[in-house]
Amino acid sequence: MVKIATILSFLTAPFYAIANYLLVTSKYMPIEHHPSTSLKILSYFGIVFLIGFSI
Repeated sequence: MVKIATILSFLTAPFYAIANYLLVTSKYMPIEHHPSTSLKILSYFGIVFLIGFSI
């Protein structure tokens, strides 16, 4: 049971990360709360890292 939960967590993490990034950088978030360029780059690397672990 723990193995299934771990596998599902690793497989769904990239989707949640991408959804979170799209929401935070969308027009619905006020401009003053948008992440800086360096944080956006860090987010890209984090999403790639999560995708790498799920493959």
